[in-house]
Order: sequence, then C-alpha cells, then structure tokens
Amino acid sequence: MSKRKCLSINEKNLFLHEVDKGVKKKDIALKFGIPPNSLSTIIKNCNKIQHYGSLNSCSKRLKTCVYEDVDEAVLKWIHTMRDKNVPISGLFIIEKALQFAKVLGYDEFRGSNG
Repeated sequence: MSKRKCLSINEKNLFLHEVDKGVKKKDIALKFGIPPNSLSTIIKNCNKIQHYGSLNSCSKRLKTCVYEDVDEAVLKWIHTMRDKNVPISGLFIIEKALQFAKVLGYDEFRGSNG
C-alpha cells in the first residue's frame, strides 16, 4: 500500500455503497487501494459518514461539536440577523455565542474563529 491518504466523505460513501451491493471487503480494498483495516473502520462508522455526507460531501473529516445547543442557537440567531439584513462580524458572533453559552450553563465555553 502507499502512504496515508485522506479520503473524502464522498469516497467513503462510495465504499459503503460497494459493501451494500455485496462486494467482498478484500476486493473493495484492492480496487480502491486502501488498507482493509481502514475499510473496516469506515464500515463501523457508516452511520456518521452517511449523515455527514448528506450535509457536506466535500469535507474529508467528520467534525463533531461539543456544544451542539450553543451552535444551534448561534446558527438560528445568524439566520434571524441575515433575514433582517443586519451586518454581523466574526467578533459579534463570538460575543453572542458566549452569551448563549452562559445562558445555557456552559461556564467553561470559549468562543473561537473556527
């Protein structure tokens, strides 16, 4: 096998589709040039991969959010502000996220740009 390569969510979904069709795991690994262990991990995480694939198929990593309720509240707030044509900056979003976190009881929450 070659060096490590980062597979996109689309590629992982393609592997899962092949598994669903009944193709042997060994044949899939050989066909796409990936280690069998990697394929097993992809199959194990198939629910997460399919969920994230429906959201963003170009990404290569499954990103999880620690503070999902804060994230949801900020996202709703951003949509509301955009509907009202209110300009919002990154600093303003972080400030609002800190407010939501405080209301939701997350004292250790720190806002970031990413």
